[in-house]
Amino acid sequence: MFRKSLAALCTALLFSAASLVNAAANTTALPALHTEGNRIKNSAGTAVTLKGLSVIAPEQNSVCTDCNSKPINDLIDMTVSNGWNSKVLRLLVTEAIGTDLNAYDATYIKPYVDHAVAKGLYVIIDLHLVRNYGDAAGAVPQSDVKGFWDFIAPRYANNPNVLFEVFNEPIAPDNWSTWKSYIQPVVDSIRSVASNVILMGSPSWSTRLNGAVTDPITGGNIAYVYHLYPNQGPTTAASLDPKFGTASATLPVVLTEFGWDPSSSANQVTAGTTSGWGLPLRQYLDARPQIGWVGWVFDNFWAPVMFDKNWNLLSGEYEGAFIRDWLAGAPAASPCSDHLARGATVTASSTYDANSGAPKAVDGSCLDSGRWMSAVGDTTPVLTVALGTYKDVSQVDVYSGYGYPNVATGTVLTAFKVEGHTSAGWVQLGSYTANTKALVSTPVTTAAIDQIRLTISDPSSTTPDIARVYEVAAH
Repeated sequence: MFRKSLAALCTALLFSAASLVNAAANTTALPALHTEGNRIKNSAGTAVTLKGLSVIAPEQNSVCTDCNSKPINDLIDMTVSNGWNSKVLRLLVTEAIGTDLNAYDATYIKPYVDHAVAKGLYVIIDLHLVRNYGDAAGAVPQSDVKGFWDFIAPRYANNPNVLFEVFNEPIAPDNWSTWKSYIQPVVDSIRSVASNVILMGSPSWSTRLNGAVTDPITGGNIAYVYHLYPNQGPTTAASLDPKFGTASATLPVVLTEFGWDPSSSANQVTAGTTSGWGLPLRQYLDARPQIGWVGWVFDNFWAPVMFDKNWNLLSGEYEGAFIRDWLAGAPAASPCSDHLARGATVTASSTYDANSGAPKAVDGSCLDSGRWMSAVGDTTPVLTVALGTYKDVSQVDVYSGYGYPNVATGTVLTAFKVEGHTSAGWVQLGSYTANTKALVSTPVTTAAIDQIRLTISDPSSTTPDIARVYEVAAH
């Protein structure tokens, strides 16, 4: 009994010491978080919807050889400025296993946690493993994960700004009970020293949180993670409810990864658009404030990116500007309907019929009824959009085909070029052949433009061989 009491006293002293250290570091301490029912709440009992961004792992910040890289602290500053308004920073830990954890923490974790805390952010320390778990060859042994958190948890114990994401994406075995047996001792060890909210992944790349509905991890203050990308299907309630939406009625749920990229090939994990995938996801999540989210990824190299390699914000059907506006609380709008060219004066070399006139190319509709279509026999259709005044355009998006976003094969523009009219004359912005994409995004690096022109050399590969353009959107 005496030994147990002495151990308890020592533990209490350690907690007090850790709290003093953390309090000293916390120049902008936020209300501590905890879970209650299906919500994350602060110390005042107010429900909190976590909304933020992941940044690239600090130790991999120089991997890209042709990127204009920025220091991680500069990225953290960017997430809370220029309209971003992020409240949560997800800080990746990718190379810590098997290293000197004291040196790793001093170099790759603590400086950025301290900086984010000073900016008034909650910080997720994410052990960013994408591996099988367990004792099989090539898997991550439980001892490695436990060893990391046995070192890290006491150092950030009860820091009100810090959350722990214990294992980013365990892959296999794809079995909840096996995963629980593996991760429960890790949680127990963390809970012996820290009460910070734990973000709990699950097998199959953190897509199996439903196992927790009937068999939750014990230890308290646990929220369950889901990672969502376009390869998992549409962002409709019918698709998302069975994945995590229904579970969020009883469990705290946070999407700590999601994102999309219109430039990805159709069979890639991230292939999706803002109007077809991101916008309905926002509408789904906005209607369910119990679900928090962290956008992936605030970077110009790791995909899907929010910036080009020179840190120009990607807009239109890319996720960058959309997620920024979402964080800022701006109204939800499709980039197909909200752009600089909407309502502009348009002329076309021909028109298919009275219901498909040139103005349909800038009417803000990506429905089949909102298309300009060229006449049969016009083998090189031309569409010109007059913006009225010179405007700073960073990107031109051309939507074409039939049945957007799931277009019919062969109905998109096959070959065309995009031009912009500057004060010095017409400049080619992009040229495309053998195109199969319903959306083609063209960056604009010229001076301000007052006109956009499409010259189409191969309208489609179907009969009739006509151009079918939903929208020419300028951002």
